[in-house]
Amino acid sequence: MNKFVILLCCAVLAVVGTVAAALNDDQAERALETRQSVLKLMAWNMAPLGAMARDRIEFNGERVEINATRLVALSEMLGDAFKPDTRANTLATEALDVIWEQPDAFAAKLQDNIDASNALVAVAATGDEGDIKQAIGRLGSTCGSCHDDFRLDD
Repeated sequence: MNKFVILLCCAVLAVVGTVAAALNDDQAERALETRQSVLKLMAWNMAPLGAMARDRIEFNGERVEINATRLVALSEMLGDAFKPDTRANTLATEALDVIWEQPDAFAAKLQDNIDASNALVAVAATGDEGDIKQAIGRLGSTCGSCHDDFRLDD
């Protein structure tokens, strides 16, 4: 397992352990940094896939498989990364309070993303460029759907 993934998991576990009690400012900041780190890594892995799906860069099936596999792991981390309720803390965040007000709805969106990531891994193994591009589009839609409901508009 990659050292970064191990460190990120440790950070998530350290923050998740604080969920039961109100977070002090340092804990809230670490929770925010963890969330943002996972989301930035997701964007970093998703960006070339979206570009391939739109024919903006050359299609690379091997890159799709690598990035899709990473996105599964990152998607599965999101639930833990968002467990700490930071609403009471003053943070510069795009996360909306509805994440913690409607945890079941948020969990459903996260599951949609996990499912779409796993589906992309499965279809990437086939090598069918057309099907892969469609699966990338479906995964992108799950990302956008979650942003629509749980993220402050840009």
